[in-house]
Amino acid sequence: MNLNEDIRFADFELSFIAVWRKKLIPIAVGLLCFIIGIILTLGGSVENVFHASASVYAAQMSSHTENYNITIAMSDYTDLAKSTRVCERAAQMIPSYGLSARDVQGLINVSTSGTGLTMNFSASSSNAALAVDLANAVAESFVIEMRSATGTNIVQMLDSADSSYKTSDGFRSLWKIRILFFLAGVAAASAVIFVKELFSDRVRLIEQCALEDEDMILGILPEIREKK
Repeated sequence: MNLNEDIRFADFELSFIAVWRKKLIPIAVGLLCFIIGIILTLGGSVENVFHASASVYAAQMSSHTENYNITIAMSDYTDLAKSTRVCERAAQMIPSYGLSARDVQGLINVSTSGTGLTMNFSASSSNAALAVDLANAVAESFVIEMRSATGTNIVQMLDSADSSYKTSDGFRSLWKIRILFFLAGVAAASAVIFVKELFSDRVRLIEQCALEDEDMILGILPEIREKK
């Protein structure tokens, strides 16, 4: 701690300068952490995530009241879209993947449009083909369920998923983790240097020798150690 036990703005400035002068140390520590990150993630699996979506719509009627009732119905049946019944039927439509209803519920996401007349089914998976097939299967299963629940064909398929797109690059994510190891090492080493310099007992400014702000420093006698 400083002699007058008071941390000044200049102390922070000098601490930052000390970090800059010793910048090779944080860089070296960062590189060491980077190597550790590579070792820890060397055996990690690299999986890409693919996304596909299909949508259904509620056919509009001639009456405004009927259209309003359809909108309310679509909103009320949103939870039905991810129900065990719908997801189990969807899994049975694509038996080659060996999915359960719980698996389907974890891979699918359902959203409705602002008008409430369109519902979108999004599927995400590390298997591009599965994402496409699953989005279509859940959408078709929901149409069947709505037909059974309402006794009408008001809800129909709008767009079927014919391809998927990559939303997450596993290889890039792996290198992001390794870079974070490097940055964490640099930050940790820099913080140690900064704190050590900030609370050092070494006199760096004349003002540090003053007990009060009004004190006038006439001179400083350096400590001299005898050579052995």
